[in-house]
Amino acid sequence: MTIQTIEPASYDPNTDPYNAGYLDGELDAISKLPAVEATARASMADPYSPLWAQGYADGYLNQIQVTYALAQKNTTA
Repeated sequence: MTIQTIEPASYDPNTDPYNAGYLDGELDAISKLPAVEATARASMADPYSPLWAQGYADGYLNQIQVTYALAQKNTTA
C-alpha cells in the first residue's frame, strides 16, 4: 500500500535556490523518483548551485520520511 502526501510544503521557489531545490526534491519524492536518480541529480547540480542541491536533497529526504510516517501511522491505527 502506497500513501503519498498530496500537497508539498508551501514555499516560494523564487526567493532563493534552497527553497526551489527543496520543493523540487519533495515533488520528485512524491513522484517516486528512485533515490539513485535523486542523488545523481543533486550531485550534478552541486557545482552550479550548491544551495539548490542541498535543498533538493533535504526536500527529497524529508518527503520520504513524511510518506513513511504516514504509512506507519495508517498501518498501526
